[in-house]
Amino acid sequence: MPRLAFRPLALIAIMGFIAAVVGAQTPTSKPLDEDTARVVVNLLELGHMAKPKIDDEIAKKWCHNFLKDLDPQKYYFLKADIDEFMAEATTLDDKIKEGNLDFPKKVFARFLERTDERLKTALEYLDQKPDFTVDEAIDDDPDLIDYPATEGEAKERWRKRIKLDLLQLKVDKTEDKEAVDKVKIRYKDRNRLFHQFDMSELLEVYLSSLTRTFDPHSSYMSAKTLEDTIGQTLHLSLEGIGASLQSENGYAVVKEVVPGMAADKDGRLQPEDKIIGIQNEDGSETDLVEKKLSDVVRFIRGPRGTKVRLIVQPTGTKDRKIYELTRQKIELVEQHAKGQIIDVKDPENKVYKVGVINLPAFYGDTQAVMAQDPDAVSATVDTKKLINSFKQKGINALILDLRGNGGGLLEEARTLSGLFIDRGPIVQVKDASGVKHIDDKDEGAAWTGPLVVLIDHLSASASEIFAGVIKDYDRGLIIGDSSTFGKGTVQSIVPINEQLRRRDDANLGALKLTIQQFYRVNGESTQVLGVTPHIHIPSIRDKADFGEGKMDNALKFDKVNALPIAGLKQVNPSLVRELETRSLDRRKANVKFQKQEERIAKFVERKARHSISLNEEKFRSEFVPDEDITKDEDKPKKDKAKKKFTEHPAWESDYYNDEVASIVADYLTLGSKVLTTTTTGPVTNSR
Repeated sequence: MPRLAFRPLALIAIMGFIAAVVGAQTPTSKPLDEDTARVVVNLLELGHMAKPKIDDEIAKKWCHNFLKDLDPQKYYFLKADIDEFMAEATTLDDKIKEGNLDFPKKVFARFLERTDERLKTALEYLDQKPDFTVDEAIDDDPDLIDYPATEGEAKERWRKRIKLDLLQLKVDKTEDKEAVDKVKIRYKDRNRLFHQFDMSELLEVYLSSLTRTFDPHSSYMSAKTLEDTIGQTLHLSLEGIGASLQSENGYAVVKEVVPGMAADKDGRLQPEDKIIGIQNEDGSETDLVEKKLSDVVRFIRGPRGTKVRLIVQPTGTKDRKIYELTRQKIELVEQHAKGQIIDVKDPENKVYKVGVINLPAFYGDTQAVMAQDPDAVSATVDTKKLINSFKQKGINALILDLRGNGGGLLEEARTLSGLFIDRGPIVQVKDASGVKHIDDKDEGAAWTGPLVVLIDHLSASASEIFAGVIKDYDRGLIIGDSSTFGKGTVQSIVPINEQLRRRDDANLGALKLTIQQFYRVNGESTQVLGVTPHIHIPSIRDKADFGEGKMDNALKFDKVNALPIAGLKQVNPSLVRELETRSLDRRKANVKFQKQEERIAKFVERKARHSISLNEEKFRSEFVPDEDITKDEDKPKKDKAKKKFTEHPAWESDYYNDEVASIVADYLTLGSKVLTTTTTGPVTNSR
């Protein structure tokens, strides 16, 4: 099952699932963990497209990755710790082939010691009132600093970290006492999370730090991660009660209730309620306070039709209520394709109807689709249904929004592309056996009218295949950031159990292995460079340090031979130049785009300094909000009170989207005029 879009797993990502403490013991490995480690090494050497050899040089990179994954900002370990561990680095390749996992356990035991020390330091500083008038700064690029040499240096680093946390909350208008309480809970929860790590999670971090020495997207997935990957990311469903949880101060707190699901139908469970336990069938209770959030979730989940008795503490009370709910299949509707029709006006106030499809991922259940299951989940099927409904309502153009779409299934990239061209090659794939091309062989297209595709730097993998097809066939107009993410590799998920021929054992997870590189029909890889738009609308994302090219050990950009294709003539250079000119003129006259340019300049200037001022006056003057600046600031701020889950619309009016709409109107107005005067007859493109 080829995969395109998953990011490498690092500890910093795991930290987002705040959980609770169970003691300070280092995870203990079992024989199956050792077998898993050996299988991963063998699969890497035999199956990775680079055919790597795990030797002393790789072992040193691996050790560095592992230590960085545990302490990416260099706040926990001391320099002496790092020197001690790196002295053992060249032994890791030999140890792992024996299934020896003593090294990660030793390192993690030291890490737990340091986290306890740093928590004590943080709580001490939080009991002191910081002085925000002092002119000092904190380094924000860990690659430019070393680990602290002494305990005193480590404490000073934490003093500044705490001060920055409080300053950010102060700027966000949080009262001093509330800010201190929030930061205390944050660091207690993080420490609790570290102490809850089990061996499967430690093994996931350790082996993934090895796989990433070869490329950024190969990783080892524990059983839990594999379950979430297949169910939630690809099939967009799970079985449970329909409530999202977050751990706060040791409690599993309800954050959203999904409409139409079990909890919503029952009506009693509300946002901010605390789930403190489960009542078992025999009347006994399972306490869920200060338990790992992932474990709490798995207690609540279960096969559809079965019942779960939640012990709940309603928000604002000390009561204990028991709610019996019947589990059901939960469709993650917010992650499905969604559609909307908007009206756009050209400069002469002519109104066009434009269909918008927001596609968050290239999801699908390939086997169910092949079996013609009417309930099969498929990005292509969902998109086609939306297109058909739009056509019935007489749309003039279609916008496919791939902003933030990290990719998904290669097969979905092929079939979705086929909705917009008749027939022809979609993508070229290179592996150890050579280069082959994958084609759309289905006659006809679901939509042949004007098409606009929106991209940003987060559009990756399958999104880049699709955008490349639209651009290479001159099928539609690409608008957005300076390029897409730049991920041009294909991953396959290899279950460990199958390799060990132990189908009846506990799930041992899987290796996500890079096996192929893909190329556009014009011969160019999307690797590193991504796909560039016809019309670039600048954003802060253009200047941020993310994208394939910013990732360690990313494979290089290269080319293969181009394939001849029949161009569709719906975009040409003359039309693009005119659309660019009009868009630029509008943006120059737009106060919000002017402010955006100021923010971008401020971001670039601060980024170049590699430090953040801890002086309140200076911090406020150079502050660039983390949220997406494309959101319209003139709109009323949303109520921060927690509410039931609501589905977001496919399209919201803001100054960025309004400019996109204006470009679409120009495209509709000018397209037929420019294209009919500059092109005649079919075009063969063999770029």
